[in-house]
Amino acid sequence: MVTFITNPEDSRKNFFFSPTKKTKHMTPISSSGFGRSLRRTSVLSAIFVFCLGAIAAFALPSHIIISAPAGAAGAATLAEELAIWRQTGLVADALQLDSRNTEGAEFAQLVVLEFPDEPSCLRWQQVAQPKLGAGLIATRVDSVVRNEKTPRNSANSVFVVNTYDMTTPVAKYNDYVKAYIVPQMEGLKATREIMMYQMFTARPGSGVKWSSLLVKEYRNIHTFEMRDQTKNTVRQKLANNPAWNAFHKIKASLRKDLLETHCYYVEPVAPDLSDLPEYKVEFNCVGGLRIHGSELKNSVEMLATAFKWYHPDLVTSTSHITSSEGCLAGLYMGTADVAPSGDDAKITDIMAFYNTFRYNPLEIRVSTGGFEKRGSLFAWAIAVNKDNPIEKISLEELECVFGAERTGGWEIADNDYKYTSKFARSADTNIRKWNQLGLSGEFNGKEIQTYGYVSPGFAISIERNLFHWSKKWNPNFKEYVEAKQTSPDEFGAKVASERMMEALSNDKFGIAICARMHAKLYPNVKIIAVSKTKNSPAIVLNPENVSNRTYPLVRDGYFYVNRAPGRPLDPKVREFMRFVLSRQGQEIMAQAGYYYPLNAEFLKEQLKKLD
Repeated sequence: MVTFITNPEDSRKNFFFSPTKKTKHMTPISSSGFGRSLRRTSVLSAIFVFCLGAIAAFALPSHIIISAPAGAAGAATLAEELAIWRQTGLVADALQLDSRNTEGAEFAQLVVLEFPDEPSCLRWQQVAQPKLGAGLIATRVDSVVRNEKTPRNSANSVFVVNTYDMTTPVAKYNDYVKAYIVPQMEGLKATREIMMYQMFTARPGSGVKWSSLLVKEYRNIHTFEMRDQTKNTVRQKLANNPAWNAFHKIKASLRKDLLETHCYYVEPVAPDLSDLPEYKVEFNCVGGLRIHGSELKNSVEMLATAFKWYHPDLVTSTSHITSSEGCLAGLYMGTADVAPSGDDAKITDIMAFYNTFRYNPLEIRVSTGGFEKRGSLFAWAIAVNKDNPIEKISLEELECVFGAERTGGWEIADNDYKYTSKFARSADTNIRKWNQLGLSGEFNGKEIQTYGYVSPGFAISIERNLFHWSKKWNPNFKEYVEAKQTSPDEFGAKVASERMMEALSNDKFGIAICARMHAKLYPNVKIIAVSKTKNSPAIVLNPENVSNRTYPLVRDGYFYVNRAPGRPLDPKVREFMRFVLSRQGQEIMAQAGYYYPLNAEFLKEQLKKLD
């Protein structure tokens, strides 16, 4: 889906700051310097964060572009600072590029920082920007448009950055971008020539020569070298598009071309994970190690390659043909030793393993899912209509809103899933009216309309973590799915995730479990905070609270292995899992760019499973 950003100032309403309280997950930032002293778990306790109340979902992402001219002294530590900002949740996402040829270029390095909202961006400006190294230029920009293919391996890509000087008002320029730039970029993306593009406009007084900047990611060196030929082919097809053609004739009057810079992608630097155990070889692995399942966005290949550095006599083989859905099959069919998965294993998947061995596979969590990035196992957001006064909801209340009465639920007993009445819930515990959540006035007695996704990954995640694996949902639950999973006709279009957000925008009495990346685009929808219990603090969905696992609806990446009860793991498998759960393995998880590494406390729990 192409994301257009218009009138960005409209998204900066309904926010205020309050000082955050220290928790056991947060420690003060050292006064000796933000960059090198900040630990992964310190997470900004001494700075301003937005309150634990409702957060307007129309807090569109905010962006800052950092440019480092050739010879800028601050460029030497920029990657290190970027790793800290990313890991602590100070930024939601970041792209770092190095110029292929700095001679005559406006920059030697370019970093695009993305923040979930305006307060987060202001927080970075208050805390981190004053500490930027010498010569670095931070430019506040507004995003005009963005689209991308995921997953992608940017290490093989060539980036092109074009800078322009706008000679027309921003509103007119935005019209030009939508009618001219976007069709051209989408034409290139459809042929897989480019994998991502995003365009920004600089705010007045930014101090840079350009006022507009376009970033394009070419899939590899071949598509980059063929870019002129491909662009001409796309333009020929667009020549019959009246709107595109009209802007093609006048584009010279709308902006002046400045510079085109060709860049390489910079692999993220590993964050400071010194609180995690360092990997030390305990068993020398030889022979083969078979890995079958999800690629976990390139991280599995990266882990397997790095593991061989310590075990040069080991041969590793990876197969991602079935992705998460078939990972357990490799274990019970005897064709795999390790099964990575981006989704919780379904009970029906586990049954086949149990029928083979008479015990369940060992489940190990190897990463914390992302904040909102597509494909990152992003945390679930709880969204309501902006006119709904509710500010927070607990997990127990969510279960009673979205679930239904049941005679029991599933639990693990004797290394198998067993059904038990201890999780029974009667109909009088259902929450079906808004007054049951404390709302009054026009909400008193009004039915709660529930919304969510129908994809198996969503359903299993909610059923496992809220319903004790029960499949009994609120009967009024309205199901939608991402557009890529809908049928290619008008019937599929009616159940795309955008329709869910449109419906919630007009439904004052609705509530949805959804992706923030969808909800944030709708001004009449807001995201509320979530608490583990009715009496515990409500936690805002933001990068910081996802990375430190305090937000209650985070998701995880998994590895499944075969270990019989009371017996040790295969030594090669145990050694590999020790590596994955080490400082070195978690650095790789972070560098892959999609997931957060596990914090020390949670990682320790996973390590215990190996013994």
